[in-house]
Amino acid sequence: MKYLLVILYAVFLQVIIAFGAEPTAFDTQWIPAKPEVMTYNSTDSQGTGLYQVSICKKDSAFEIYINIISTGFTKTVSGTFNSAMRPLQSTAKIIVDGQIMMDTKCSYTSAELSISTLMSPYNQTMAQNLAFDQSVIDFSQVPILVRTLQLAKDRQYAFTLLDPKTNTLVPLTLKVTGEGTAQEVRCYKVEINDFEGQAIYWVEKDAHHRVMRVEQPESHRTIELLP
Repeated sequence: MKYLLVILYAVFLQVIIAFGAEPTAFDTQWIPAKPEVMTYNSTDSQGTGLYQVSICKKDSAFEIYINIISTGFTKTVSGTFNSAMRPLQSTAKIIVDGQIMMDTKCSYTSAELSISTLMSPYNQTMAQNLAFDQSVIDFSQVPILVRTLQLAKDRQYAFTLLDPKTNTLVPLTLKVTGEGTAQEVRCYKVEINDFEGQAIYWVEKDAHHRVMRVEQPESHRTIELLP
């Protein structure tokens, strides 16, 4: 009987460890009331472009804006979320070659999200309601997600991400794979895998953990922070 109690107690501890772990703690205190604007130069096999991320705190929520401009392509994304990184709403507009336009809108409740995308000039709308039982990361939050996490050697994170291309929930993983220097700034190298493929983020170790560089091997694209 004594040994049986020991075994049951050990199993009980394993259950606590497996299911009782604390949720991910996000640091959003560094986000200023005055907009922080980060501008990047984007280079790939088709040429160069600009990539810009703006973020600020407004009342009790945070706002993020993303602008991507390259030859024949523009993309504008906006989103709002709270201090726990729970998304409230987001929008995205993509224009390709001045002809095809995709207009996406998304809103969140505590357990469900609604997303719809209008494709012009075809006037086709794709809409979906998705239920979830855990936190979801919105596509608008990806550029600053790594800046809100506690990074350390070999640390890993896993999240559920909204993919606006397919209106589905997909995995997003992050892993600190090493350290290095970008623009003479000491950085963590963080590998991110999501619906866009693999990306290597060079994240400043100090201060507000600026993203100094992003490398996307599959598209041969490099994004570099401008001085």
